[in-house]
Amino acid sequence: MRIKGLMGLAARIGHPSRGEKKWLASRLEGEDCTAKAFIEDLRQRPLFDLMSSDIPSELHGAVPEADFPALRARMGALLDLTLALGGRAELAEFTLDGEVRCFLWEGKKRALPVRHEDPRVKTDFLLLQRNCREAVLEYTPPRTEGLLCSCGASVEPTAVTCARCARDFTVPIGVAARPEDPERLRPLRIRIMELKFPLPKHDVFKANVYAPRNALEALLYDELLPKAGLTLMKPRELASRAALLSELGAWGRRHAFLAPEAAPGFVEGLRSILEQKPASARKCLERWAKDQGHLFQAFAAVEPGTPGWRAAAEVSGVPLHGEYQQEWVRQALDFLMRFSGARGELSSEFLEKLEKVAPDLLSAKERKRRAREVDVKALDTGEGFGEYLKRLTASVKSPAKAISAVLQAAGDPDDEDDSIPTVLKDTSRAAVEWLVDGRRPEVGDVEGDWLAGQFKAVQRAKSFPKVILERAEDARRHPAPFGLPGERTWDVQPARPSAADLKAVAACPECNRRVKPSRVFHVPALGKGTEGRTLRFYECERCDRAMLFARGEKLARARKAPVNAFTEYASPLLEEVQPPPGFVRWRFERFVTRQLQGTKPALQFGGRPVTESWREPVMGLRCRHASVSVRIHADNLDLQPAYGADFMMGGVCMTPGCKKPDVRTERDD
Repeated sequence: MRIKGLMGLAARIGHPSRGEKKWLASRLEGEDCTAKAFIEDLRQRPLFDLMSSDIPSELHGAVPEADFPALRARMGALLDLTLALGGRAELAEFTLDGEVRCFLWEGKKRALPVRHEDPRVKTDFLLLQRNCREAVLEYTPPRTEGLLCSCGASVEPTAVTCARCARDFTVPIGVAARPEDPERLRPLRIRIMELKFPLPKHDVFKANVYAPRNALEALLYDELLPKAGLTLMKPRELASRAALLSELGAWGRRHAFLAPEAAPGFVEGLRSILEQKPASARKCLERWAKDQGHLFQAFAAVEPGTPGWRAAAEVSGVPLHGEYQQEWVRQALDFLMRFSGARGELSSEFLEKLEKVAPDLLSAKERKRRAREVDVKALDTGEGFGEYLKRLTASVKSPAKAISAVLQAAGDPDDEDDSIPTVLKDTSRAAVEWLVDGRRPEVGDVEGDWLAGQFKAVQRAKSFPKVILERAEDARRHPAPFGLPGERTWDVQPARPSAADLKAVAACPECNRRVKPSRVFHVPALGKGTEGRTLRFYECERCDRAMLFARGEKLARARKAPVNAFTEYASPLLEEVQPPPGFVRWRFERFVTRQLQGTKPALQFGGRPVTESWREPVMGLRCRHASVSVRIHADNLDLQPAYGADFMMGGVCMTPGCKKPDVRTERDD
C-alpha cells in the first residue's frame, strides 16, 4: 500500500579531507542559508535521521510532498558545494514503497543519474528506504490541534506566551528530584528524540533544567516529565533560587572586586576580597554585610548536591559551590555576619582571618582561643615559632627557664622519634651545635642571633638539660664526618650564556635541526694533569627534548668565582655498611648539606663512585683520550629527565693539549 503524502530523500556525503569548517560555513548556491544552518533545519524535522556529529556523512528521512521540491533543491545545492570543495556525494529520492532513483556527484559530474545497481553507488539506498518506511509507520505525531494552555485557552504550537494568562512558555523547567532508577527516563529520551526536541544539558539522565522554546514543547514537557518520574519545581521557586544566586554572585563584579573574566560565585568573591590589604578588605566586607546580609540565611540553606539547586545555578549562570565546600560556606557566612554586628561562633580558619582584617571585633575569649591556636600551630608546623618563643620568654620571670623547658620538651636530639614536633627537635639540635662550636642557630623563622643570646642565658643559669650537654660532649669526641672515607669532588654551577655561546649552535642527533645551548659551563682545571673546558648542553624543543647532548671545547673564558671543591664521604645510610663509632645521622646530614654552600649540585666532577664500575668510561670519547667522569644533575638544571634518577652520567676529555675535546652523556649513541 502506498504511503500517501510523503516522499523519501537520502544522501551520503564524502567530505573533503580538509576544509570541513569551510564546508559548514559556506553559503549554498541560490539559497539564503549556510550548510550548517541547512543541516540544523534537517535535524528539527521529525522524520529525518542524521548522525549526531556536526558534519554528518549520511542522512535520510521522509518529507511531505508539498515540501519535497524545495528541500530537494537545497539538498542538491549542498552536494554541489561538497563537490566544489573536492568531495563526492550520492543522492537518492524515492516514494516510501516504490522506485528509488539515484544520482551521483563525482569528479566533474554533477547530479549524474545512475541505477542503484551501479558499482559507483556505495550506499544501500534500498535499506534506507525500508528504514524510512518503518519510521513513518511507527511515528506518532504530537497533538497540535486543540493545544490548550493550563488556563484552558487555545494556543498555537509556536506561541511563546499565552494571550489569556500571559504564561511565558520559554521559562525553564527545573527538576527537583529524579527517579532512583535512571532507566525510567529512557522512554522519555526516546520520545524527545522522536519529537525532534533538543536534548537538555547533561541528557535526560542527569538533566537539571529543560528549556522549552514554544508552547508545543512547554505543554508536552508538562505532560511527559511527570510521567517519567521527575518531580518538577514550581516556576516561582526556581526563579527565586536563581535570583538569590545571581544577586550574591553579581555583587562582587558590580563593585569591581572580581575581574570580568572571573566566575561570579560567592566563594570566588569572598576569596578575592580577603586577598586585599586588611583595611580595604574590611571596608568591602562591611559593605557586603550591609547590602546583602538579609540574603545570607537563605544562602546558608543551599544544598548544592540537589537537582533543584543545580537547576537554579544553570538558570542564573552562577557556579554553585561544591558539596565539599558546604560547611566552609556556612562558616564564611558567619564570618561575614560578624561585620553586621552578629556574634556567631567562628571556625579557626575564619577566626584567623578576622584577626588580620578586624582584630577589634574579637572578644576576649576569642583572643585567648586564638593565642592558643597560634601556639599549637607554631609547634606543629614551625610557622611563627620565633614569635612563640618570644611570647613564651616575655610571659615568665626567667626567660632562661622558659627556653630550658622548651629544650626539655624536645627530648634527646639524637632520637629519631617522629612524635616530637620537628621544630622542637631542630631547637635542641641547634643547642648542641651552639655548645660545640658556637654555630649560629638555624631554626625555622627564629632570629639566629636572638636565639643564640637565649642559649647563652641558659648556659649562664646552668639550665641546659642533661641530655643536651651529653650530646654536645659526644659531638666533641666524634665530630662529623666521623672518620668516614672520602674523595675530592668539584661542583660547577652554570654560567650565563654569552653572545658567543648562543652562536655555538649544534645539530640535533634526532632531526638534524640546529639548536642553541640550554646550559653553559666553564670548568677550570681540576688538579694536575687536567685542562679547563667549556661545556655546552643542548636540548631540541622540536623533538620534545627527547635527548640531551653536549659539546665541548677549550676553556672559552675563566670563571670569576671559584668552583665549590669539597670532599664527598661514603654514607652509611646508602652504602649499607656498619656506621663508625659515634655516628649520628642528623649531624652527618647537616655536615654534607653545608658542604654544598646552599646551592644544589649541577655538574659534579670526581667524588666517590656511584657503583663499583662507575670509574670505567660510559663509552669511548671521539678524541680517544681518557675520560673524566661527571654527574649531570638534570633535575636541578631543569634539563630533560634522567630516566628516574636524580642525575645521569657523562664523560669529558680534560687532557691538556687536546685539539678537539669530546664530551658524552650515557644516553649518547
